[in-house]
Amino acid sequence: MQFSNLQMKRHFIAGKYVVGIDPSKEKSDAAVIDAFGLLKGKTFSFQNNHQGFQKQLWIYLNERIPGFSKENSIFAIEAACNLWQKLADYINNQGYTVVILNPLSTYKARSLINHSFSKTDAKDALVVANSAREGYFDYYRIHSDKTKAMHDLAVTYDKLKRSLTQTKLRLRGLVELTFPEFPEIIKLSTNTALFLLEHYITPQEFLDANIFTAIQGMEKASRKQKGVRELKELQEAARTSIGLDLDKEQIKAAHMARDAWIAMIKLLFVKIDEVQNQIIAMAKEKPYYSILTSIKGISDISASLFIAELRDLYNFQHYKQIEAFAGIGLRNWDSGQYKGYRHISRIGNKRLRSIIFRMTTETKNHIPEVRIRFLNRKMIHDRHRKNIIACASNLLKLIMTLIQENRPYEFREEKVKELQDLELKFEQFKEKKKVYKKAS
Repeated sequence: MQFSNLQMKRHFIAGKYVVGIDPSKEKSDAAVIDAFGLLKGKTFSFQNNHQGFQKQLWIYLNERIPGFSKENSIFAIEAACNLWQKLADYINNQGYTVVILNPLSTYKARSLINHSFSKTDAKDALVVANSAREGYFDYYRIHSDKTKAMHDLAVTYDKLKRSLTQTKLRLRGLVELTFPEFPEIIKLSTNTALFLLEHYITPQEFLDANIFTAIQGMEKASRKQKGVRELKELQEAARTSIGLDLDKEQIKAAHMARDAWIAMIKLLFVKIDEVQNQIIAMAKEKPYYSILTSIKGISDISASLFIAELRDLYNFQHYKQIEAFAGIGLRNWDSGQYKGYRHISRIGNKRLRSIIFRMTTETKNHIPEVRIRFLNRKMIHDRHRKNIIACASNLLKLIMTLIQENRPYEFREEKVKELQDLELKFEQFKEKKKVYKKAS
């Protein structure tokens, strides 16, 4: 492994006072160490308000650091939830250098002080300062207002999608109590299901439904994919349904719950579309948006979310940096002659990891550079998810190459020919597998 980056960080922070800050909701604790790692005075705390930021923090620092200035001091802040952002932004705007500590670094280093995993805010502040002095930090990056806004929208988009999934599950829970056979005939994720459930919720209501109105609504919602046959199946199932036998008050309560969940689902659909359109509009202003969408299988929203989570792709020089940021880099376990099984770290941006997985899932069907590896792995290990994750590095490597060369994706003849030969080999492999299964 190369540790040049770590050495550069240590050189960057050498000879300066380090102010380690452990932020929390009401107050933040801080500790100051000098260039030799010695604690200057006691740890202190300041309020997370105007008084604390404007007066308390600077009074304590001037007491502990001789000739306190922007040149001889660095602030190290633990990135805990959203608590650190206001403080880091404020200190950076004052002209001081800010570096960010991963909470995992604090957790791992906590026991080194007194061989105990006991946690206090004062102890964590000292741990943050010591870890920063050793170079275990990330630089605080300044992004444009548009880039920040796009990232905020990406977070909002993810939360809205999660809320939508949660609300759909609540609606499913209600349906499985009243008419459990319904999801077996009509998928609850479809517009047809929403239309039907908006009007009928109990088996008896389906039996009493106006056939003409129901069929007309189903055809409109499904674009004529669902209609008479599905309604007949629902009514047949309603006659022998094992759902709860509800009285009038329970039916009224079920209607109210149904109306609430469906109203939320409809509202979430509208807001998700609004946020999605805005993210795409902002992403189109980035020079690498057209490069990403030139790769077949990467949709407008996937490309936009990928850009939003990375903020600026030009900050990454190698695709492995993106892997590490997303948490899909491999963890090696090698010691002497022992070599352990390699797993992805999962320590990184969970949203980005999901986006990369989705992009790889789509591109593996179209892009030779990705599909070749997928088929080669599939003939050895039939583990779909692991094969997809393994192919993500090929996709990221391709993306970084295109961005560095500033060109859209084009199919290469040699890769297409290699894929065609591999497809034939894969078909033969599947036939042999079928024969083997029949024989066994």
